[in-house]
Amino acid sequence: MEIFFYITAHDLAGSDQGGFNDPYVRLALVPEVDSRKRQTTIHRNDPNPLFDQHFKFPVSHEELQSKSLVLQVFDYDRFSRNDVIGEVLMNMSEFNVSNSIEIWGEITKNKKPREELQEVLVSLSYLPSAERLTVVLLKARNLFLPQCKGNMDPFVKVYLVVNGKRVKKKKTASKKGSCNPVWNEALTFSLSSNNLPNAAIEICIFDQENEILGHNPLIGTCIIGPKETGPEKDHWIDMMQSLRKAIACWHTVR
Repeated sequence: MEIFFYITAHDLAGSDQGGFNDPYVRLALVPEVDSRKRQTTIHRNDPNPLFDQHFKFPVSHEELQSKSLVLQVFDYDRFSRNDVIGEVLMNMSEFNVSNSIEIWGEITKNKKPREELQEVLVSLSYLPSAERLTVVLLKARNLFLPQCKGNMDPFVKVYLVVNGKRVKKKKTASKKGSCNPVWNEALTFSLSSNNLPNAAIEICIFDQENEILGHNPLIGTCIIGPKETGPEKDHWIDMMQSLRKAIACWHTVR
């Protein structure tokens, strides 16, 4: 099955002081379904572009329910880096795409291009019979190098948080010399069903330093849980509503 998207936009505000508008849009389903990059053509000096373009993604209707559509609106600049006007994030489980539908989304401003965000791909699953939470650290991308270093050896510490307190900690192995590490490590935690609504996972990515120095610089963190907002909350809720099933999602680390 292939899903098609058709894009238009209204009242785009220019991202620089002159209000110059040469907009285009990048599209992505997250988690990703392929490595193909999708974006519209550039509309010169047009704050109300009608792109009149179709984009298709190779994804089944069932798979689509666990994904989000990300639309990033850019202002093209031929002389420097293209500016981000904003971003629209749509949880596809909220829409019935069996037939053609029209959806308008408000653009959230001041977003960085996705390639400039530090992100980690995490899978969560909960097995109620064993009262076991499994956190799989799959991979990360675009990790920022610490100052004065030519490479990094990233690893992850994962904390189980219950009622706002860290109660357990586990960590992955380090990956040598990579800003886009692949760990594929599963970490399991005992967690009672009663504590699911009050629990969270804190993910901390560190750079493995020389053991003599005894200090591992923090690269970034994120918290996934029911009391967070955005994808961090949605991911936890999706896990609770799909027990025994592994749910994967990209998260920004800051």
